[in-house]
Amino acid sequence: MRPRFSLVVTLFLVSGSTGLLYEVAFGKLLGYVFGATAYAVSTVLAAFMAGLALGAHLGGKRASRIERPLVAYGVLEIVVGLVVAASPAALEALTAAYVHVAQRAPGSLAILTAARGALTALVVIVPTVAMGATLPILSRVVAGEVGAESRRRLSFLYAINTAGGAMGALTSAYLVLPALGVRGTIWAAALANVTIGVTAIVVGRRGPAAAQSETNETNEAKAERTKEPAPAAEHGAYREGTALVFAFASGFIVFAAEVVETHLLALLIGNSAYAFGLMLAVFLVCLAIGAARSPALAEKRGDRALALGLGAAAISLAVTMPLWAELPRLFLFAGKHVHSWAGREIVRALAALLILVVPTVFLGTTFPLLLHRVASMRDVGARVGRLTVVNTVGTIFGSIVTGYFILPALGSQGTLIGVVVALAMASVLASRVAGGEKGSPASRFALPAAAIVVVVVLPRWDMARMTNGANVYFSAGPPPDRIEMVREDVHGGVTTVARRGEVLTLYTNGKFQGDDGPEMAAQRRFAHFPSMFLRGTEKRVLVIGLGTGTTLGTIAGYPWERIEVAEISPAIVDASRKYFSGPARGALDDPRTVLALEDGRNHLLVSPGGYDLVTMELTSVWFAGAASLYSREFYELVRSRLAEGGILQQWVQLHHIRRRELAAIVRTLREVFPHVALFVGGSQGILVASERPLVASRAELDRLAKLPAIQETLGGATLPGLLDELVASGEDLDRFVAETEGEPIVSTDDNLFLEYATPKGNVLDYWQSLRETQALLDRYRTKDPAARHLGP
Repeated sequence: MRPRFSLVVTLFLVSGSTGLLYEVAFGKLLGYVFGATAYAVSTVLAAFMAGLALGAHLGGKRASRIERPLVAYGVLEIVVGLVVAASPAALEALTAAYVHVAQRAPGSLAILTAARGALTALVVIVPTVAMGATLPILSRVVAGEVGAESRRRLSFLYAINTAGGAMGALTSAYLVLPALGVRGTIWAAALANVTIGVTAIVVGRRGPAAAQSETNETNEAKAERTKEPAPAAEHGAYREGTALVFAFASGFIVFAAEVVETHLLALLIGNSAYAFGLMLAVFLVCLAIGAARSPALAEKRGDRALALGLGAAAISLAVTMPLWAELPRLFLFAGKHVHSWAGREIVRALAALLILVVPTVFLGTTFPLLLHRVASMRDVGARVGRLTVVNTVGTIFGSIVTGYFILPALGSQGTLIGVVVALAMASVLASRVAGGEKGSPASRFALPAAAIVVVVVLPRWDMARMTNGANVYFSAGPPPDRIEMVREDVHGGVTTVARRGEVLTLYTNGKFQGDDGPEMAAQRRFAHFPSMFLRGTEKRVLVIGLGTGTTLGTIAGYPWERIEVAEISPAIVDASRKYFSGPARGALDDPRTVLALEDGRNHLLVSPGGYDLVTMELTSVWFAGAASLYSREFYELVRSRLAEGGILQQWVQLHHIRRRELAAIVRTLREVFPHVALFVGGSQGILVASERPLVASRAELDRLAKLPAIQETLGGATLPGLLDELVASGEDLDRFVAETEGEPIVSTDDNLFLEYATPKGNVLDYWQSLRETQALLDRYRTKDPAARHLGP
């Protein structure tokens, strides 16, 4: 007697959820080591997927020899749980090994990519191989018998695992990671895997052993098995070679669609950690619904089910393409009526569902339809394994080729059109392979032909509306006069330069990054405030985050020997060089400047250090991943890379932030640096920190003030006069932290406090929150800052 199907489904549902939790948690931990560039993220993802593919291969190859497949599945789940629970401890050794390689091969993308892949594999190979083997092995528990019920069960098992992934994506963002942190999430998921494994072993041992698959069927057995209609794969259509081709194409196209749609959703739905979890959950839910509906589609359409699913995905994706450009209108409308954080998250979810549901449901039918064809075969485990391997390889190629080549070349709309064309062509091919007389050629090719016609006549998207950032605060300013530049890539998202009157403004995914107008004064102060305390030690400086380049241009006015810039987005570099060369004062072409297309944390990690100043011009703290530059571990890394008496400068937002989060930033910084000062310039918060007392030399300031480049960027102010913009320092900041209701949390790489707390401040009104924060800080203002911070 087989184990109850409902029990197997429940176990695989929870397993899918824990698998996604692992992927998210491991992605964060490995990101601290390898960086957050698209190259690093893709390498980690490829290593994960390769492990799954290898597991599917091994599981499929051995599935037919396993007498108790449910017991074997339980053992695999226990292996996953135990190995993953111990993996965080391996990160210290992995970090040291990576730094060793990176320092000996600076700037070599090939060597760094190989090192990232190899080191990631060392950590994830065992659990991912075990995860990948589970579906082929479980297929022998729920399938392998003649009849439609067996085929339905296998498709549903795949669907339920995908639904578990959606559940993991949603709970990781909104519940598990904020509550338990990274390591707590890993250990909780590991405990769940061990529990799943023990349950499966106990239940599996109670039942009789399964018969091994016969490699040489007798004629009588074959005749008995063919009393019911055999799957099409056995009588000509969709032979295994053809099925493998479609499995690869399915993985490639689905992940190509996911890459471009995630890219667009980041622009139009949001960039917070919540938004990314929400978008992934919606995508997986839709895939799961499609997988669950695939048996009904197969039973109704027979051999033509795959062609119909592909054609329907093509036409629905084509028809919904104009909706992408209209999503900002939805957020502007909702902004007038929905004011709570939870309410706005629901609006984001509904927007993602609206845009994804129909095409993604049909995309979700493709691979399960191929599984459906092999479910009644005696060697079901081996066939499922081969299909899964090829499908997984397709996903790897789909994500990399689309992200690095197709998206930058064609843009998001062009890439979506390419996905529609690929789906239409695959539908035509599937229809030809299915053959048969049923249905006229016109009816068989109607959907793919219609999809091609729709994308041909579609108008171009209004990029001014799509990049207005309405999703950020559910409001938007007046439209620009003209969009000067739009650049899309997987590194920086969508980078735009908009002109309004004589002012050029730089945006990333609709979020303001800087301009050549009123914000220039604040951007110049990012350089001037910390430079006051250098005492003539201008040897080596690191600028993290280029933006418009205004801060870099100001830094270049000081007599530095070497200026390093770490910027993650090539599009930002191009925009700064082409449109903001005046504010940047041509600093990118200064012979002292060394540009690294890398995220700042990873640049610091592999750097030998010795910086006299590290200055950061970053986007808001609530951006997914940005909070890793406000954690205790990051500050400790900066301190270890600073020269004696070196200075750290960091921007901190004063708008759309609550007191507790601002106090957490200050407290976390004060945990590492004994001397901290908070300035306010141009309504922007600027933190300056050092291990040495922050005392400027009047004589040194007088020397610097004589340099023409510094006079030019001061805009009529004086360096000693900038001390008047200091708000609080030392014990005054400590009072601000101590009097905050509830003890402010020290934000760490593990607890991710700022990453999940700061997005909730986005519902606050910009001007009101800014005024309230400034008024709050005034209560702790340091009296006579020159007396404390200016020496001879």
